Amino acid sequence: MASDTETAIFQAAAALLDTHGPAGLTTRAVCAAAGIKAPTLYHHFGGKDSLAMALVRHGRAEFMSRRRSPKASDDLMKQLRTHWDDAVDFTFKRPHLYALLYEQAQRHPELLVETFADMKALVQRLVDTGRFKVPVEDAARAILAAFNGVLSLRQVSTTTPREIAGTSDLIFNALMTELGRAPGSVSR
Repeated sequence: MASDTETAIFQAAAALLDTHGPAGLTTRAVCAAAGIKAPTLYHHFGGKDSLAMALVRHGRAEFMSRRRSPKASDDLMKQLRTHWDDAVDFTFKRPHLYALLYEQAQRHPELLVETFADMKALVQRLVDTGRFKVPVEDAARAILAAFNGVLSLRQVSTTTPREIAGTSDLIFNALMTELGRAPGSVSR
């Protein structure tokens, strides 16, 4: 169980992240917001990087707990689409958390390994049932790449949320069509 001090540090860091993004997570700013000195931060989290990882892991757990469960359905494509839309929505509601995740993934590749494993588990049944005609690793990699491509549109200041949603639909539908084709088949 986390101590009151540890909880205060974590909450201060989370507030700084939501307000200022990853750049706001300086040791000095976190300590000032939590009303502590740097040694206390190091005692509870080992440093700024460990605190950032705690924020990422907490955010990931929050996403997983909030993810909508599609109504009992055998429609695996609908389930995948629900997960896609939930992920896009969560990322747009928590852009600074996504930026921190991306930043931390550069330093901690195990975050990407976890994400890839989750995606593989999600698409395995689509491969098993023949809906996807490509190997599960290829399908998972393609979905993650397409998803990150959609999210990169946030960096284009002239792109509206409606345009991003339309692009998300287009990319998802095109990708699902392509993953349903046998490797080497010709698109017409």
